[in-house]
Amino acid sequence: MLVVLGDVYAQIPRRERVRELMLATQERAREEPGCIAYAFAETLDDPGHFMTVQQWRDHAALDEHYRSPAFADYQAGIGESLVRTSELRVHEVQAGYVPFDAGPLGPQDVD
Repeated sequence: MLVVLGDVYAQIPRRERVRELMLATQERAREEPGCIAYAFAETLDDPGHFMTVQQWRDHAALDEHYRSPAFADYQAGIGESLVRTSELRVHEVQAGYVPFDAGPLGPQDVD
């Protein structure tokens, strides 16, 4: 499995446009074969700084995503809204686990 983490830095006046593009992209990407999870989120302390967290079954699925219309549309729409180049890191993961029961966390369980 691959975990992809990325940082995207949007111009403040274009944040709403960027959010709309990201929402459309994540909806489309989640439908692609091999996509386990795909999300964008804005950081709490740095307006315009978005992060992406993605999980892909394997390299073939991620490569196919990079050839997809969803990715092409995202790339075509995001460039003029950035203040700097985005950063992306791909991690190969052998296994993952949930550290607690699947139920809600209590105050004592939160970091």
